[in-house]
Amino acid sequence: MFFMLLSALVGALLIVFAFSFDNTNGSRFNNPLVNMVMFVSAIFFLLALVQLFTIISAPRQFVLLIAKLMYVLMAWVSTGLCKIAVTYDSEKERHPALNVFQWIFNIAAFVVIFIVRGAFRDLIIEPDNYVKVYSGYAFSGGMAQLLPFTWFTLYCVVYIIVLPFLSSLVVLIRAENTKSKLTRQNLHTIALGFMSMWVMYALLQLGNRFQPMFSSLVVFSFVPAIIIFAVAFNTLEVWGKRLIARTIFRIFVIYILPAGIEGAIYLLARHLFQVGTTSYYLFVLVGTILVVVLWVFMGRHFMKTDKLRDSRYGEVFENSISKINYDGDSKAIIDILSTSFMKYVDSSSFTLAIDAGTGFLESIFTEEENKIMIPVDDPSFDVLLNQKHPIVFREYAQKDYSVASVREQLVQLLDSTKSDAFIVLNEGRHVIGIMFLGPKNSGNRYTPYDYEVFTKMYSNFFVNAYYMKNIMNESVVGTVNREIRMSSQIITSIQENMDYINNPKIDCGYRMVPAHNIGGEFIDLIRLNSTRHMFIIGSLNGKGIAASMSMVILKSVIRTDLAETSDFKVLVQKINYFIRNSLPKGTFFAGVLGMLDFATDTMYYINCGSPALFMYNHIYNNVIEIQGEGHVLGFKKDISNLIRVKKVKLSEGDIILACTDGLIEEKSLRGESYGKTRIQSQIMENSSFPADKMAQFTYDGLVNFTSRALESDVTVLVLKYKSDK
Repeated sequence: MFFMLLSALVGALLIVFAFSFDNTNGSRFNNPLVNMVMFVSAIFFLLALVQLFTIISAPRQFVLLIAKLMYVLMAWVSTGLCKIAVTYDSEKERHPALNVFQWIFNIAAFVVIFIVRGAFRDLIIEPDNYVKVYSGYAFSGGMAQLLPFTWFTLYCVVYIIVLPFLSSLVVLIRAENTKSKLTRQNLHTIALGFMSMWVMYALLQLGNRFQPMFSSLVVFSFVPAIIIFAVAFNTLEVWGKRLIARTIFRIFVIYILPAGIEGAIYLLARHLFQVGTTSYYLFVLVGTILVVVLWVFMGRHFMKTDKLRDSRYGEVFENSISKINYDGDSKAIIDILSTSFMKYVDSSSFTLAIDAGTGFLESIFTEEENKIMIPVDDPSFDVLLNQKHPIVFREYAQKDYSVASVREQLVQLLDSTKSDAFIVLNEGRHVIGIMFLGPKNSGNRYTPYDYEVFTKMYSNFFVNAYYMKNIMNESVVGTVNREIRMSSQIITSIQENMDYINNPKIDCGYRMVPAHNIGGEFIDLIRLNSTRHMFIIGSLNGKGIAASMSMVILKSVIRTDLAETSDFKVLVQKINYFIRNSLPKGTFFAGVLGMLDFATDTMYYINCGSPALFMYNHIYNNVIEIQGEGHVLGFKKDISNLIRVKKVKLSEGDIILACTDGLIEEKSLRGESYGKTRIQSQIMENSSFPADKMAQFTYDGLVNFTSRALESDVTVLVLKYKSDK
């Protein structure tokens, strides 16, 4: 009974192990080892059935049938593990000869067990747990004297010793001829898995002398091999001396040292106080609290140092990238990027290639002999963008089925740039830059964890490439009066990229006047479909070229997010996340995002800290504020509970006016603010004019009020509903 329960328990644990191993693998291509684990699990359940049916005296032929099926599956597991070992990290996995070789031995096992007369005659489990497989001799005559093996013995020798031994030789030969340190290490680990299988088999044979039931547990031979194989498949880091020493020291600091101190406190308490007294428990409690405080506040800080931190570098890498100052020298920015990738990701090199406006992506700040030039319209980029997979590692390029059509081009691109990974930075369907990362210094591959970090940091990388393309590209911007010239480019870009509303139901007009030629305010109009149009008006804090650049990037990101997000509220949450995590620290956006639905004559909007949003109601002939509750974007990570989608019904003659704080807070010579009351009066006075005239008259009213040059940027958007029919 004990062995039956043990077999069932191991089978269940292997199923759990298979699912956990499949989930932690992280790759999109199938891992055959998972199937092998499920096969071994099935064998254990069959073994448990054999043991159960023997106990309840089920028909012996039925028990023998299940036992034969169990041994056939064992042979299949053996050949499967051998194929997995031989083809690990190799393109020969799909070689027809290997499949033929595997199925020859699979069929041979089936023939011997089910067809050869006398090969597996019976299997008996006596009440005293003695197990015996009745099997005839495999050879006859003089051969039988030389090899006195039964069919069952020959079966065990071939499938547990010979085939794994030959496979381990192939694995060791491959290990000696591979250049990759990680592949060599994992091949050695696989060979160790075969050795563990032989050791377990030998131990079972030895245990059979003391407990005959061990002879039925031959399937346990595969368990250590499968576990070690799983370690090899999931190991993505070379076990160097530094890593081993660092891991041991971390274990000592995190676990052993606190446990030792706690043990010393316990022994000291027993020495100083009587066990069970209040003083005893109080001393132990205070000491434990001190150990926890020491571990939490000092241990974690200690573990973040470069020499002792583990391989999960995401936080320190993000902090390093986020500290980039975009007002600094362009070469300094590239140096920070390069240093961050080399220090934290362990990349051997870093190269940024950006769109030079010549139809090619060209590397910047590289030696002439190392210059990279890649066509912007390379078809492989389209495939990656269609797959929404802009981050490419060598293993993905070589094995993933989704890029099979461009696999050769991707591998050639990696080889020609001496890279093991690259990150495509795109604005919609247009590639503006690519980051190339050299092989890791440690010999490790780029891992699923690297992919997770790069995905999270993608918007930061995009900002860097966009900045280099539009700000620091000397051939475009020049070196004289850079800020003034760039200001004109930014403003023109904003105006030209808007989807002007072309609907008979509405008249739209705006004015956007930066106080110093450069600013962070903008208006955008985006056509969603024939009946829906989106508008955005707001400002990013700060002035000068940094604010202007952030504004241009934000506008681009909003349009990119719109292509993937249909939910209005989710879109605002994504914009907030981008501002907080990708734009310079301290950047925030105050404004309003709205959507006009002409089919229902409804305006939906979300106030994001808009200083004023006015509505003129034609029926009641009055102006009211409708902005409602709102929260600026960029201050808080999660704003899902702070924003609300509002809606208002529009009728013929209704007017919406939105503005930035420059219109409201600009002061006259006497220090008096323009204020909301004057804006409301302007709307009432000019309601009969077209929307564009209303925007201009509102701005003119401010200029007349101040009687001097404006100190703040001013942006006004007017939407005049002409018809609800």
